[in-house]
Amino acid sequence: MALATVEDVEARLGRSLTTAETSRVHGLLDEASALVEGEGYVFPDPQPAAVAIVVSRMVARALRAPEGAEGLESTQVSAGSFQMTRNFTDSSGGVWLSKSDLQILRRFKPSGGVSMGLVSERSP
Repeated sequence: MALATVEDVEARLGRSLTTAETSRVHGLLDEASALVEGEGYVFPDPQPAAVAIVVSRMVARALRAPEGAEGLESTQVSAGSFQMTRNFTDSSGGVWLSKSDLQILRRFKPSGGVSMGLVSERSP
């Protein structure tokens, strides 16, 4: 089950999705949710709004990538003496967790500690 909605993605983008984007978003939401869940985060019920924000940001980043950018690491455009280079964080064309996403989610990561009661092994 997706951890964010199409409406959450539209809120991140600041606009409505096109028909082509809408058909792609459902798969990206599932992919982003699986990635977040695979990191071992544990969310209380009801799910905090921060989770939907992170997942919808991940999907919005994937939608903003230039069409056909799968496998690209950067693009460069020149016009006369002016140049613009865009570097992409992920070159797979899919969703990814940024450093700021991980920082938002870190409070939901269980600590690695284990609590155990101690019992004496001596005979009474």
